[in-house]
Amino acid sequence: MILKLLIMACGVYMIYWAMQMKTTHKIPEMLVGKGFPINRAKDPEGFMKNTFPFTMGTGIILFAAGLVGALEIFVLYPWVDTVITLVILGVLVIYGIFLLKAQKKYLIGVVDNDKK
Repeated sequence: MILKLLIMACGVYMIYWAMQMKTTHKIPEMLVGKGFPINRAKDPEGFMKNTFPFTMGTGIILFAAGLVGALEIFVLYPWVDTVITLVILGVLVIYGIFLLKAQKKYLIGVVDNDKK
């Protein structure tokens, strides 16, 4: 149950990052890493516009999945808990890959050669 509460807290924190990015028009340090020179970024506005919906969506999914697990709604169906855990893992992996690609494209200026 503690793990589910932590997942829920991570979801709230991601929603906070997304809202902070939207309202302040600044990239949160948590999305690019400590010490990243944001002032030298190629297209910070494009990065924020592109990552906002995915950051918000990932936060909502983590919050909802953590809440369902913490409330033990599916305690009689352990396979549902396993599926939820796999969904969380999948969402985090996909978000991580997306965030790295967005950082390369919008902040560093590296274009994938696979899309050419």
